[in-house]
Amino acid sequence: MTPATPLVLPAAPRESSIKLAHLSDPHLSSLNGIAPLSLGDQRLLGWLSWRRRRRLVHQRATLDAVVSAARGEAPEHWCITGDLTHIGHEQELSEALTWLQSLGDGDTVSVIPGNHDVYIPSRSEAHLQRLWAPYLPDPKGPWPRLQLRGAVALITVNSGHAAPPAFATGGLGAAQLQRLQELLRAAGAAGYARVIMIHHAPGPGMDKWRKRLVDAKALASLVAEAGAELLLHGHCHESLSRSLAGPQGPVPVLSAPSASATGERGCRQAGYNRLAVTVSETEVHLAGVGVRLGDAPNWHLDARLKRPGAIP
Repeated sequence: MTPATPLVLPAAPRESSIKLAHLSDPHLSSLNGIAPLSLGDQRLLGWLSWRRRRRLVHQRATLDAVVSAARGEAPEHWCITGDLTHIGHEQELSEALTWLQSLGDGDTVSVIPGNHDVYIPSRSEAHLQRLWAPYLPDPKGPWPRLQLRGAVALITVNSGHAAPPAFATGGLGAAQLQRLQELLRAAGAAGYARVIMIHHAPGPGMDKWRKRLVDAKALASLVAEAGAELLLHGHCHESLSRSLAGPQGPVPVLSAPSASATGERGCRQAGYNRLAVTVSETEVHLAGVGVRLGDAPNWHLDARLKRPGAIP
């Protein structure tokens, strides 16, 4: 068998900077007008959850306030890490598309599905691939998706998969992990600062067992070997700053809270992550803050990492 040709990317610019807005889990859609008896068993459970609690916890007015606050910082790229819907209904996915278009096109917005967006594999995934095509890998897969913005490589991976009732697990699978490894190595060799976006928490023990990334250990090992400069995720509805081991030291791992959470019924207040990635000839400077509406920032990030690769 002929070995696969190694992926080679164009050399990164010597210097660049980009401002990112990271939002997650907006659950922006409404299920009004969707007849519950027309839904399958699992979707009906999701509808009941929305009716009983989620429609009160997640409000469009709160999401609009978060987006307005983020716009005030003039971000150059939007990172949306999943769960735009409640039960992955075609009507919801269409609403989400309209919202994505209000942020920007596929060149300035990165989005990945969450487990809620692919609630029913045979239906949700087909509708998602059709409706969100401008924001997904071209042509319509496979994941990961690579976007080069200056000297920053934005890499989205898809951990969103339908899970059994009462579970919200996700996974990448061997093929996607292999492609991610190739991208990380190629982007690092070409001198790019690598930002990975994923819905589920990427490290072992970073979330509850029933909500975990099932191959988190494999992903963490991959990052430790191939390297990355930053990981962004959602799913846990919390603003957290953690890290994974990298080949040259800790790699920051940042989660964003739900961008539509009202703070009612015990849920955490909405917010977003404001980030700047500045790449010089020798280092990657990560600066950011976990913004929460009406409250003090949850964390501040100021990290300087060695720039990967050889700069021409």
